[in-house]
Amino acid sequence: MVHDDLYYKAYDLVEELKACDVKVAFAESLTGGMISSRLVDIEGASEVFNGSVVSYTNDVKRDILGVKADTIEAYTEVSEECAKEMALNVRNMMKADIAVSATGYAGGYDNANDYPDPDDEDDLTGTVWFGFSTEDETFAVTQYFVGARDSVRLQAVEFAFNLILEYLKENYE
Repeated sequence: MVHDDLYYKAYDLVEELKACDVKVAFAESLTGGMISSRLVDIEGASEVFNGSVVSYTNDVKRDILGVKADTIEAYTEVSEECAKEMALNVRNMMKADIAVSATGYAGGYDNANDYPDPDDEDDLTGTVWFGFSTEDETFAVTQYFVGARDSVRLQAVEFAFNLILEYLKENYE
């Protein structure tokens, strides 16, 4: 196993979740299960991870996660509203204390010459909405990542882990 920075971030997250006695769940679209996979690379993740739904298509977002068709039609699947519904619904479905969703545009760029122009408002590559849900609140935040497809997805995983870690530090210490 390769122990990169993300491995150690996942390790820290699992340890913090254990210390706080908190269970998590994920609803993943553009990350295709990477958030969950990176978390379960860590021994002991089963103590804090209840499950996830990989909702790569709108049909799965609607039929499994319960995102309203009207939400997707009015705002698209990559929106604040969709991210919030994904997080809230997966938290309830998995009976978790915290849920995070990720939905966005990873793009298909293989090298730096192909990256979109960051000033081009019509190119949404690298745009990711994260939903965050607890018993007390549900909200969404957006991030813009630059890089090739895998880079965008890995940055999304790291952001999701950081979002949970920040919440735990603010609310459990």
